[in-house]
Amino acid sequence: MKHFLIAFVFLCTWLYFGVRYYECGVKKLCEVPTAPVVEPPKVVVEKPITYLPFSITKNSETVGILDSVSNPLQTYFDYLNTNQREELVITSFFNRDEDGAIALLRGNEVKSAMERFGINIDRVVLQTKREDFNFSGAEKFEKGFAYEYQTMSEARMNSIDKANASKILYAGFGSKTFQPDNTLNTYALELKNYLAKHPNKQVEIIGHTDSNGDAKANVWFGKERAKSVMDYFVLQGIDASKLTISSKGETSPIATNATSEGQKLNRRIEINITN
Repeated sequence: MKHFLIAFVFLCTWLYFGVRYYECGVKKLCEVPTAPVVEPPKVVVEKPITYLPFSITKNSETVGILDSVSNPLQTYFDYLNTNQREELVITSFFNRDEDGAIALLRGNEVKSAMERFGINIDRVVLQTKREDFNFSGAEKFEKGFAYEYQTMSEARMNSIDKANASKILYAGFGSKTFQPDNTLNTYALELKNYLAKHPNKQVEIIGHTDSNGDAKANVWFGKERAKSVMDYFVLQGIDASKLTISSKGETSPIATNATSEGQKLNRRIEINITN
């Protein structure tokens, strides 16, 4: 009897472990299911909208600067000059009662104001967007232009470089004393950046005048103005060995000398970048 019980217990034990092995080892029925990994919800942080300091008028291409005293465009001028790979993207808004064409015209007015301030508008991108907003009782709205900065693509950078390789500049060249302006300052920084990428390039600076005065004297004036620009470039950190100057005086006008406006256009500096 004792041997029977021992054999019976052994048989039961063998059967138990045999069945467990079959269920767990072969059929994989004993695996504890794992809880699915639940990804935490992604939090989308929207960038705050920033606005340019210009107001708009309903159904008008006219724009007004909100603060003409403290030079509000200086911020954008400084940022773009400091960050040579960035461009400014402007969104011009129009509401449901307006045509989208008016937003484009207003945006171009803003670009013109920036160009007059000395910002290179080749680095300004303009787009339009319909928004649901209301004009004030005076038909004004102070958030008509949103903006953001973005890094330029290589194609955009190459396009900017191509434009800078041939440039006409006006910087007080009608004055007896040289007066560098924001436009010249912007170009000097972009030229310095360009030459850093293309160290084998050379820069030719050509002075032009209007037809007032003696022709020989105008050649001298043109060369002096070209030298002033060259000296300014050197002060901005451009290697003097990469710069040459010349003058064409009054011999290559781009406008009539019969008007003061034409004469102003002829008093210029021409920049050509060569190999």
